[in-house]
Amino acid sequence: MPLRRDRALKLAGQFSFIGYQITKIYPSVIADLAQAEMKYNPEEYSALSVLSAIYQGVLVFGALLVVMVLTRNWALMDVSIAMAALFTAFMFFRSLVYPSYFVKKRVYEIEKNFLYALRHLLIQVRGGTPVFNSMVSVSEAGYGEISTEFLRVIREINSGKSMTEALERMALRNPSAYLRRMIWQMVNALRTGTDMGKTLQVILDQFTAEQRVLLQKFAKELGPWAMMYMMVTVIFPTLGITLFLILSSMSSFKLTDPVLFSFIGLSVVIQYFFIQFLKTKRPVMRW
Repeated sequence: MPLRRDRALKLAGQFSFIGYQITKIYPSVIADLAQAEMKYNPEEYSALSVLSAIYQGVLVFGALLVVMVLTRNWALMDVSIAMAALFTAFMFFRSLVYPSYFVKKRVYEIEKNFLYALRHLLIQVRGGTPVFNSMVSVSEAGYGEISTEFLRVIREINSGKSMTEALERMALRNPSAYLRRMIWQMVNALRTGTDMGKTLQVILDQFTAEQRVLLQKFAKELGPWAMMYMMVTVIFPTLGITLFLILSSMSSFKLTDPVLFSFIGLSVVIQYFFIQFLKTKRPVMRW
């Protein structure tokens, strides 16, 4: 919407009753906004999604209406209304799931350095460093989002909160299931007075075993995907060009340069999306 953020939120606040009903139907938007750390009230964000989708749907219908006026083809009115309605619905659902994109991005940034940070913390604690100083070391070690999260914990502790309370807050706002499990076990160790080094070692062994299982599963899946990749990127393009050459020699169809380059371009695009798809299947953590 062509409005400043404060004005858009003020307008959305007037329709917060709509947003409240949406959050009851789609409650995951509340957790997504919190874990993505987007500074929006769930009801206001849901109402803003509705208003933004309607605004964009009206723009699409207006553009189609201009085309109908210029061409004087009013038979497309029903089709235009249907297209605008579908576009409005698409943009609304896109806005609702938009925070989940940032959640997944945060999860990736956290989990790609998770084992490094966990090992760092374990080495510090096993070396006799207090838990607080160990967390300070992790926050200064450059582990990306994990270091940022521990830095927030350090600041909350320095501002007067207890260590367990600061860690609990970190676990609640964090979208990574792995990091949440680690933090809750650290909180339990602090409350019961058990050896933090042994607790972290158990967590490390458990997560390492889980990652081995995920890597083995990915390796088994990679064989069929590699075969499909060869078929899509090597066999099918080769057979397709050969078929076009045969057809061009037997009929009036000619394999011109634009057709050939379009075929090559399509093959490159398919390879790109196939590789991106395989990246989504790969386990996140690094060793």
